[in-house]
Amino acid sequence: MDAHDVIRIMGLPVRFSVVHCVGTVLLGIGLTMHIVGLATPSWASGTRTDSRGVSVTIMFGLWKVCFGPECKDLSDYSTNITDAWKAASAFAILSMVAGIAALGLACYHFIMSVLAKPETKTLKFIIMVAGILALLCVVISTSCFGGGVYQKYEMDKDGLDIGYSLILSAVGGIAICIGGVVFFLAS
Repeated sequence: MDAHDVIRIMGLPVRFSVVHCVGTVLLGIGLTMHIVGLATPSWASGTRTDSRGVSVTIMFGLWKVCFGPECKDLSDYSTNITDAWKAASAFAILSMVAGIAALGLACYHFIMSVLAKPETKTLKFIIMVAGILALLCVVISTSCFGGGVYQKYEMDKDGLDIGYSLILSAVGGIAICIGGVVFFLAS
């Protein structure tokens, strides 16, 4: 029994395998993780004690700064946003666009398979390239934030740690890349 026999049992068209499905699921999970990381304001976070002696959580995101439950747009908090911060935001968005392209093309591949259209290696190659591009943009984004923002503002000396948003974005980019490569390698 090979992968195509398993697909027939599941009622799916023969033109794609379980490996295609795994690649597509990885693309979807990675894209979701990256979008959540991109949208949430916890690229750097920590706690401080305010003037009243109350512990307050501080979070810095790509577009928002939060002091406790109160969040402000980054542009309201600071008028001179560094180029590294802008680059981190821009490359995070580019990574999301590449991930959307990879997932969209993978879905298009499934539709073409259902319609019994001929499969092309070019489409699979583009999906893989989009996944790799998404990872590359995530690496640049997290590097810009880590080196150009976190280090420049000495956030570590202020008791701030790398937050869950940056980690979600990075892991999402890795999952998108792996999903694209798996999709390409599927028979």
